[in-house]
Amino acid sequence: MRVLNLSLDRSALEAGSAVQTRLLALSEKVGEMTVLVPAGKGEVQKPSEHLTVYAVEGNKLLQFFKLWSRGMRMLSQRKYDLITVQDAYFVGFLAVQLGKKFSVPVEVQVHGLEKFSSLRERIAGFVLNRATRIRVVSRRLGKLLDSRFKIQDSRIYLLPVYTQVDIPEKLGKRKTVPYPFTFLTVGRLVPVKNIGLQIRAFAKLAKKIPHIKLRIVGDGEEMERLKSEARSSKFEDKIVFEGEQKEVGKYYEEADAFLLTSDYEGWGRVVLEASAYKLPIIMTNVGLALEVIKNEESGLIIPVGDEQELVRAMQDLLDKPELRAKLGEGAYRAFCKLPSKEDQIEKQVTEWQVLIDRK
Repeated sequence: MRVLNLSLDRSALEAGSAVQTRLLALSEKVGEMTVLVPAGKGEVQKPSEHLTVYAVEGNKLLQFFKLWSRGMRMLSQRKYDLITVQDAYFVGFLAVQLGKKFSVPVEVQVHGLEKFSSLRERIAGFVLNRATRIRVVSRRLGKLLDSRFKIQDSRIYLLPVYTQVDIPEKLGKRKTVPYPFTFLTVGRLVPVKNIGLQIRAFAKLAKKIPHIKLRIVGDGEEMERLKSEARSSKFEDKIVFEGEQKEVGKYYEEADAFLLTSDYEGWGRVVLEASAYKLPIIMTNVGLALEVIKNEESGLIIPVGDEQELVRAMQDLLDKPELRAKLGEGAYRAFCKLPSKEDQIEKQVTEWQVLIDRK
């Protein structure tokens, strides 16, 4: 099997990254995989005999045309069995046009649809309705595609994102009040993550409970605004911005509870990372909520944007050590039930083979 992958993930170029590690395992299974990614200085990497990664340089417009040119050249020179693309917008548009021109089936992988404008929605509709097959990472996302774009179920298959976590052999005992009880969040500091909701809820609790801390790991366009909000809360000494971190394991180990307050998620990888560390989880009803994390069984699930419910859930975790233990163990069991890396890769390759055989 020969697969052409149009990717937006620059870490495909990084030796040892989770993305490149997964691509190496996938390419070995399929036989040959070529990845085009808009990044870097136009270099070519060959991490193994089965995997080649081409970086396409330039600004976004130039990258768009270079991706098209490179894809045209590759498909003209060699026969590819499948094109897979991890974007339902502009790069997805390229993929379906290349697939049509060279009669190659196209799989579109949808991990989320958070950035919608009128133009992007029209492009997504065009791409998804012309894709041969669509992979979604959650049932919730599959239902969203069906309701918004009328995508037939037969064209959609479910394959969650594999979460690579090096679980410590022995987890230290969680601290409890009166020691600083630490709420942790990890992710991009962008509007859709709604970190401000956590800051406001935390400030309400901090007025009554002095021995608590909110630790925010990540970076993004909202950093300065969120820091200003923390200062305005009068509890900036208890709200710690750690910035972007490559190694986040120690933050999970040192935390007492995990928060995810996004307005939207396609899946929610960081929730699974927290689950692997047996952290009790509070999350909004997005992504894998109710599908992997069940309310009051492996986490506390609250309505999107509901500050009052977030305060109540955080207070419950502070007051009830037995609830923390129950939810932490439940989250860990939910994590352990997910497909292993080997199972996930096997499922992906099987789906690709089915798609090719249908041609």
